Amino acid sequence: MTNTADRRAHIQLSGPDSRKFLQGQVTCDMTLVTGDSVINGAHCTPKGRMIFLFRATCDEQDNILLQTHQSVADIAIASLTKYAVFFKTQISDVSEQYAMQNNESHLARLRSGCADVVAETSDMFIPQMLNLDALGYISFKKGCYTGQEIIARAHYRGAVKRRMHHLQLASTVLPQPGDPIKDSEGKAIGTIASAAQTDDATVEVLAVLADKSAGCTEIQVGHGPLSAITHLPLPYDIPASP
Repeated sequence: MTNTADRRAHIQLSGPDSRKFLQGQVTCDMTLVTGDSVINGAHCTPKGRMIFLFRATCDEQDNILLQTHQSVADIAIASLTKYAVFFKTQISDVSEQYAMQNNESHLARLRSGCADVVAETSDMFIPQMLNLDALGYISFKKGCYTGQEIIARAHYRGAVKRRMHHLQLASTVLPQPGDPIKDSEGKAIGTIASAAQTDDATVEVLAVLADKSAGCTEIQVGHGPLSAITHLPLPYDIPASP
């Protein structure tokens, strides 16, 4: 059975302006999407904060299909529709057509160093906070798109002060995306991006932490107890600041 954390929604954009419209809205280069290729990207607010993440494909009629987390489907469609009024594109939820499609395990996705943007974390992070520059979600050469100025500034000026880390902690309670993280002194240092229970007493999380607190050895998640943590390696390198 597929866990609700694993379920995907599918949003279709059809019409002659669909690709052009998305090119001015998302972080990835939509010209690279073909019938044989898949590309990952994010749609952001003008302030560079991610509304939703997606995996994009297209069909023979050049309809664009965006696969995203189920919880943000309505948010994603509303946001895209707001910007699409001057383009010949139709945006629709076609998730029912893909209901039987296999879904990636939530834990496997977490361990690959990828966190979803879900309803609770929509409009919370800029892409680099979830290490999307390391994961190929951002084109720094494609030109303007919504939020591009903020994202480029963070990239070229080394202004990313929070990054996502893979942590393990002893807990019987599963943290939720968006839960605040405090250090042993009660100071806010970050936010849970993703979490999965690995056994009855252990949880793995992807946590966005302030750089100056990235080496912490104990954290408090939400109103839970202070817990010792183990830092686990990510399967990719974090880009160095310029």
